[in-house]
Amino acid sequence: MTTPVGQSARYEIQSCPDIEFGRPDGHVLRLELSLPIGVAATAVVLYLHGGGWMIGSRKSHAARAERLARHGFAVASIDYRPSTVAPFPAQILDIVTAIEWLKGPGQAFGVDANRVALWGASAGAHLALLATAAPAIRQAPHDVPGPPVQAAVGYFGCYDLTSRGDLDRPDTCSPIPREILEQDWPSGVPAPPSSRYLRARLLGGDESAVSDRELAAISPFARAHDIHVPVFLLHGTGDSVTSVQQSLRMAQELRRRGETVRLRLLEGANHEDSAFDTDATIADVAAFLRCSVEHHTVPVMAAPVNFLHHTSWQVDDIDEVGRGAHTMLENNPERHFWGLGRHYAGANFFWYLTDPAGNFSEYYSDMDTVPEDGLWSPEVLHGLQGLYA
Repeated sequence: MTTPVGQSARYEIQSCPDIEFGRPDGHVLRLELSLPIGVAATAVVLYLHGGGWMIGSRKSHAARAERLARHGFAVASIDYRPSTVAPFPAQILDIVTAIEWLKGPGQAFGVDANRVALWGASAGAHLALLATAAPAIRQAPHDVPGPPVQAAVGYFGCYDLTSRGDLDRPDTCSPIPREILEQDWPSGVPAPPSSRYLRARLLGGDESAVSDRELAAISPFARAHDIHVPVFLLHGTGDSVTSVQQSLRMAQELRRRGETVRLRLLEGANHEDSAFDTDATIADVAAFLRCSVEHHTVPVMAAPVNFLHHTSWQVDDIDEVGRGAHTMLENNPERHFWGLGRHYAGANFFWYLTDPAGNFSEYYSDMDTVPEDGLWSPEVLHGLQGLYA
């Protein structure tokens, strides 16, 4: 089927449902693939659903994946084995299986399996970050390589599963979301189960017998020294299930280690709040992923004089010009130089910022082009007219 283009995105999408990508121990794993129409060799985002590692499916929040696909990414919402079927590290192995599928049968869909990001919500956010921290997953009789990904996005995740993490209290003024209260939990599981219970089941053990050492081994916070990809964490300040402190501490730890991390707090938003699915929030995720999996990093070194005047980075539209600049200015407002503006000659929007070497970097969009059969006469633009309208 074809879905109309969203207000802040440009691509129509094609949905390819119920694709089998693996069958570990006879358990069938499927994915839902949303493809942007007209994009060749598109980067891929694997979406990992929430549900306490025990419930949920690839069809959870399907509209979320479709909205991101409209920004030009192939989004594969995947199944992974629940803890009631197989304990950790089965879930990480299923992510690896999905990426292997992309490199094989998935090539028939025109995706680029060398540009992959992970995007997870709640328990899926935990798995997304943990997967990036796994250079090798211990699995007898041999080691299985961790998934090769270029970025990770986490929605309201729990990243410290130890007793220290239990000190991060959720917001008591917000109600438990109906989506959680009305879930059909497996027989014998207390409804809703405690977070400690869910973590123990993920490890295949009993709640009273699981140690902090075991929980630290599967906590992204404790494995932050192994995370070396750009990370974007989003969390609501009114989360009644997972404390916003989980994302705050995770971001702080990654920054302390010199890693690239962005944190966005959604004021008053609860767990699985609709605020995470707005056009603006999805566009923010798309902007982050585009810089992480679409662009190359260019190192620039300071010199006695400025040999380079500026570099220009094209983005989709004026909104992304603003988002990109504001992201750069969040922690370094002194980097602002000139913008928002519009050049006269090319009619493109721009925003200039200073780079660490003292030169300029420009975000721009909507540059005019002249088609081969277009009528155009060259002219000389004098003075400031050559710079801006």
